Amino acid sequence: MLSKVMLVDDEILVRLGIRSVIDWEKHGFVYVGDASDGIEALEGIERYRPDILLTDIVMPNMNGLELIEKAKRIAPDMRIIVLSSHNEYEFLRQAMKMGVDDYLLKASMKPEELLELLQETAGKIAAGKELRKEDASLPPTEADARHKLEKTFRYWLEGAASADPSESSANGKREEADHCGWIWHGEHVLMLLHIHPPSLSSSIDAEVYQTLTNLTELELNKWKKGSVIPYNDHSLILLVPLSAGESGEAEIVDSMGKDIISALKRFLGISVTIGVSGIFAGQAELKQAYIQAYQAVQQYFLDHKETVYNYSAMKGLPAEAEPLLTKEIGDELRRQIELLDEEGLKRTVANLFRRMREIRPPVDYNIQVCLELLHHIHSGLKKYDPEEPEEHDAEPPLYKQVIGLQSVHEAEEWFGRFIGLQFGRVREALGRTYREEIRHLILKMKESYADNWSLSQAARMTNMSESYLSYLFKKETQIGFTAYLNQIRVEQAAEYLRETQWPGYLIAEKVGYDNINYFGRVFKKMMGVSPQQYRNQLQNKSNEGSSLARHEAINRDI
Repeated sequence: MLSKVMLVDDEILVRLGIRSVIDWEKHGFVYVGDASDGIEALEGIERYRPDILLTDIVMPNMNGLELIEKAKRIAPDMRIIVLSSHNEYEFLRQAMKMGVDDYLLKASMKPEELLELLQETAGKIAAGKELRKEDASLPPTEADARHKLEKTFRYWLEGAASADPSESSANGKREEADHCGWIWHGEHVLMLLHIHPPSLSSSIDAEVYQTLTNLTELELNKWKKGSVIPYNDHSLILLVPLSAGESGEAEIVDSMGKDIISALKRFLGISVTIGVSGIFAGQAELKQAYIQAYQAVQQYFLDHKETVYNYSAMKGLPAEAEPLLTKEIGDELRRQIELLDEEGLKRTVANLFRRMREIRPPVDYNIQVCLELLHHIHSGLKKYDPEEPEEHDAEPPLYKQVIGLQSVHEAEEWFGRFIGLQFGRVREALGRTYREEIRHLILKMKESYADNWSLSQAARMTNMSESYLSYLFKKETQIGFTAYLNQIRVEQAAEYLRETQWPGYLIAEKVGYDNINYFGRVFKKMMGVSPQQYRNQLQNKSNEGSSLARHEAINRDI
């Protein structure tokens, strides 16, 4: 049966040229007519009910965008191909969002390209009709067919295809998978398309996601007759068949991926990165192919977005993530925060990200490290300025901002800004609280708490008399000089008791006390318990937690 084609363009020479350049009936088409604008075209669509509509965008009376919207109401199954000029990308982008099937640039359009595109579109129409004929229970929509394919591949990727055949639920799922219409032929590669959200506070909505899926399918089919399968709200799976014995397949797949990335950026303004698996054959190897493509696409975080990463070209990933934020680095961060050493903190953070680039761990692990880093900095500086800044509706919470980071470069810049802002707030808060001389003295005490401090030494450091320093220190901090020094030392001693197994006398020396008995009295006065009792309480809580965990595990086994 011949497919009916209608053309809409306000330039008569274009209409005459397209009408004359193709032998329509010879190639399986019937040219039912043309129109010079959208209003005239709607009358023709009502009368002829074309299968394929070729339409310009910029036209008088009613432009192509208005025509597409109205035409889809009249003939929802009609396929639409847009003819556009080089300077009409914004209009073309809107047309792609409206669900048109494909586009051609008029200035570079060749008769053979137009004919090939028409034949491809006619093939889609015929395949849809055949599918509905074979399975009358299937709703007559392309979207439902795609949804069924999506469910099948999700089932395969989760590994359920190897389930025990005796299980009825598994049999039901397997039967659905076997009748999804997909047949494996030859070798494939799996391309995983990762969608980068427009900003930290936004995501891709359902309508844009559908348009993105359609445009990806159009671009893919210009190269290979593959399949595009929606997988989750930030990725698509592209199954690409390989031609037997054809050389240069890797280059073809790479060029295909670059074209898809470029088209999505140009027409939809959406940034994506693509990971490509190694070559595989059949359903049994599908899950491994997905893992390979996933590992490949994650390289965007360490290198660049909007790139095609091929698993076969990777040097390999570490068997397990090497610890990045070690206890030593945590202690260094804590010390720099205590001293309000902004530049030192920034250097430590920069070294952390440099190490991240060298080790190249997975994205999820990198984000977890960033969240831990956020906790270290935020909680450490909070004691200097306990008042949280006002939240703005336009800005998501800090942890969501970190989770949304798209690259190690972006993460490093974000933390640089964050540290600068936080230290600015702390300096402002301290300026409101302490005089400059007292603030400087406190930082020195925190830096060298184990030294043999005395009021006379502190007085010389601040160029004050002992009596005036004592008066001013208590006025500024609400606590005496010696009591403040003891507070710093006891806080550090408590940390050693939590983190180490050092004996009490060694901890006393580490924090500046020569007399262990005096250390014990000061510690108990401030903490309410002796150093040994403090450590025992921590161990008891740890044992209780382990017992509870074992109890829960036993209950789960039961």
